[in-house]
Amino acid sequence: MRIIRKRCLGLDLHKKQITAHLRVHGSIDDEPDRTDTRFGTLPADLKRLRDWVVEKQIEDVVMESTSVYWMHLYELLEPVTRPAVVNASHVKKVPGRKTDVSDAQWLADLHAHGLLRLSFVPPKPIRQLRTLTRYRTKLVAMRTATRNRTVKMLERAGIKLSSVVSDCFGATGRGILDVLAEKGELGYTEINTLARGTLRNKVRELTAAVAIPLNDVERDLLGMHLRSYDALDAQIAESEGKLGDLAKPYASSVDKLDAVPGINPLAAITLIAETGVDMSAYQSEHHLTALAGLAPGNSISDEKRRAIAVRKGNRYLKRICVQIAWAVTRKKDSFLRARFGRLSRRIGRNKAIVATARHILVIVYHLLRTDRPYQDLGANYHDRRNSERLIRQHVRRLENLGFVVELKRTGT
Repeated sequence: MRIIRKRCLGLDLHKKQITAHLRVHGSIDDEPDRTDTRFGTLPADLKRLRDWVVEKQIEDVVMESTSVYWMHLYELLEPVTRPAVVNASHVKKVPGRKTDVSDAQWLADLHAHGLLRLSFVPPKPIRQLRTLTRYRTKLVAMRTATRNRTVKMLERAGIKLSSVVSDCFGATGRGILDVLAEKGELGYTEINTLARGTLRNKVRELTAAVAIPLNDVERDLLGMHLRSYDALDAQIAESEGKLGDLAKPYASSVDKLDAVPGINPLAAITLIAETGVDMSAYQSEHHLTALAGLAPGNSISDEKRRAIAVRKGNRYLKRICVQIAWAVTRKKDSFLRARFGRLSRRIGRNKAIVATARHILVIVYHLLRTDRPYQDLGANYHDRRNSERLIRQHVRRLENLGFVVELKRTGT
């Protein structure tokens, strides 16, 4: 096979050790020179690895995306060589020949011949933005878990606050929780003072829901839950502020995505953090949707297409696209909501949400690839596109009900 890369380094990464296999090919006919070396993973060891790469004039380095071990090493080698990351599931080793040295050698050999499918690694500013958006996602999940634990603890204690209020951490619910954590009980007068909005009409129901007093242990536990919730809430607010600062260079792209129904500025920043702003990194919109795990998988045998689940992919990108798709279902007079309605009647809501999420990601791809702003096609796009067929369908349904239909256009 043709040699693509003459000086290639394969790295097998572990928590405490890195195995390096250097493959140097002098000419096409000669066997390559091979060197195996081991390095530690402490900062001094990684600096020694980088100096060794510079000394050997290594042009290409390849490593598997093992846990988070590759991330710092990638940034360390990025200024001095061309590092590449591959998915471990795409690199199939020969059974029975499994060692760290053979793993590194296998990576180097495949990379030298151009047989590896390289993973997409965005530029460093996008990676920094991605780190913060993913951490915010974790914080939101932790805050939601804290809310659920709090409601569960109240139910166990006999407090039925969640049966009366839709959000126990809203203005009224949070006020009641604070008093319960401090005193363990509260009466009609206090609840009447704390009630806000439409809950002022449910003061008696609220009083009955919290009629059982909390004991000292339950009060202390509720106080810990509330303090944990407030701390997470503050961290989320802080992370969103930092996201706004990091996303300033991409303000035009954020504004462009913000025009799409269902996408707010925070969702736009998250999309940019996962995809980047340079769409030339993807061969087409199909490759981007496949990266997110939103592209339909292929399973065809004997000319029969089998129904399979969506493929695996970037779960953070898939999550934000699905969240946007659910938000779109509540946007009136929009093309995406009308498309979801048509699909859900034919294939069900769950599949329709995935299809809508994929369509949203395709829109994101084209908006970031071109300079054109988003233009909504309108909720009646499909009706306008196939108006004659729609007329025939309605006429046929009326005739089936026993009516004689005579059509006449308005104004004629």
